[in-house]
Amino acid sequence: MILYRQITTHDREYALEKELRNRVLRMPLGLHLSEQDVRDEDEQVHLVAVNGKGQVIGCVLIAFSGDVAKARQLAVEGAYRGRGIGIELMKRAEDAILARNIRTVTLHGRVTARGFFERLGYIAESGVFTEVTIPHITMHKDLTGG
Repeated sequence: MILYRQITTHDREYALEKELRNRVLRMPLGLHLSEQDVRDEDEQVHLVAVNGKGQVIGCVLIAFSGDVAKARQLAVEGAYRGRGIGIELMKRAEDAILARNIRTVTLHGRVTARGFFERLGYIAESGVFTEVTIPHITMHKDLTGG
């Protein structure tokens, strides 16, 4: 069974979330999650997926700036991919954004994940650019369905 919950940087799962992000998003690129990467995370929404053993096997963060929301650092443990965990995390992220009366979410998605985000209704709005050494695009979604 997979449980989804919102955590803070003070919860035990936060360290596990950072380990997951480092292992899934940074180490394959020869990088490590840095202090710069985690700066201001106490002000962000953290959503995690936890398996029956208490392991964080998925996460997404949401950064807010005024009336702008940005989804970031979506990661799912390799053995759990293809089970809808990323979709559920993004749905819950969108719900958290709507709860703040924000109607649009943006993200910098890896080019390799473009199809995943497009299936969720995100639209590319930029050309390709390099972020953390690999190609990304800016995408957005109108959460009101418009």
